[in-house]
This record gives sequence, C-alpha cells and structure tokens, in this order.
Amino acid sequence: MAVPVDVPGGVPVDVPVDVVVWRAPGPASFAEAAARYAELRSSPLGAFEPAVAAFVRELRRTSPDPSSPVSWDEALTVGVDAVIVHVVWPGRRQVLDLVALLASRHGLVCFEPARQAAMS
Repeated sequence: MAVPVDVPGGVPVDVPVDVVVWRAPGPASFAEAAARYAELRSSPLGAFEPAVAAFVRELRRTSPDPSSPVSWDEALTVGVDAVIVHVVWPGRRQVLDLVALLASRHGLVCFEPARQAAMS
C-alpha cells in the first residue's frame, strides 16, 4: 500500500509499500513478522510452497490496475514459501483487498509492514 508522505509545500505524495503473503500459521507477533519480512527481502528466490504457487497463479490471472503499465510480474518478489507484493498502483486499497482475499482463500497470511498489520 502506498502511504501518503508530507513533502515541502504540504502536498502529500504516495510512496509504494509492501504487503507480504506467507503460509499460515503466520508469525505470532509484530516482531516475528518484521524479522520474517527482513529475511524474505534478503533471501534468494526459490521453489514454491504449493499454497504460495496457487496464490501466485490466481493473482496473475487478475489485473492490479488495467490502466497501469505495471504488471504483477514487475510487482512480485517470490520466495520459497512467501511473496512480497510491491503495491504501486493508485487503487492500492482494492489491490490490498484482492491480495488479502486470495491469500485467505489459499490459507495464507498477509503482513503489511507499513501499518504493522497481520491478516489471515
């Protein structure tokens, strides 16, 4: 999700942020979720966990924003058992809702570091 950031002149700017999806059960606390997020950002990509693979396949069948040139392929960092979705579209709430819906459908957990929120 992009977070409005104040800049000189008082005009807010949308800054892209991440939402992380991994298999349940997810981390039990914000500290555990933040540590897992840091681990995922620094780890090499690898083979899929079956539920994560199904989530990515279904997500790629949707369009994050039909008017945007940015595709899911450019916005996903896929690890062995997790995905970081880089939410860069203006309709970020709809994108986050879609990611959360599909994650739930596949038994996965979402973590939004910017809001320190975990959803399952």
